[in-house]
Amino acid sequence: MSRRPARNQKLPQTETLFLNSLDYDHKVLRVQQLFRGGWTLSAIGSALYPPKGRSSVKAWVDRPSPNVTVDVPIPDPTLKTSANGYQRKTPKSPGVPPITAEELRRLAPLARRFRSGMASSSPESVANSLFTQMAKDLRANNVSIADIARAAGVTHRAISRRLGS
Repeated sequence: MSRRPARNQKLPQTETLFLNSLDYDHKVLRVQQLFRGGWTLSAIGSALYPPKGRSSVKAWVDRPSPNVTVDVPIPDPTLKTSANGYQRKTPKSPGVPPITAEELRRLAPLARRFRSGMASSSPESVANSLFTQMAKDLRANNVSIADIARAAGVTHRAISRRLGS
């Protein structure tokens, strides 16, 4: 995707005045040009008078271009992201090894039946402790909660609660 959005910015005052001085067809074309230039639907909509919602501005962007021209250059937004695009902030999940996934799937039904009043030697208690420890170890090795949940055959919420995150 070549369009990079200019998040959390307002259109320059001169562009706002120019945009509001245009007739309907020229305004629609200018909105399309601004959107292709990287301005967000929100920034464009808030610059209009009266202000328009993002859905209204999106409808104008998706509309076929009117047979008019606007030759005024588009103001360049200040882009906050680097030119090479998305920068991952968390390490990529290495995934759950197949043997560990098989063990998690085996322990999950037993661990699910564990209740706090059970003896620590009961199969459910042992399975619960082992399941929790395996999940914590995986998480410490940067495996995502979603990958752990998928491997164990349980919900994301179940693993999230178990890990306390």
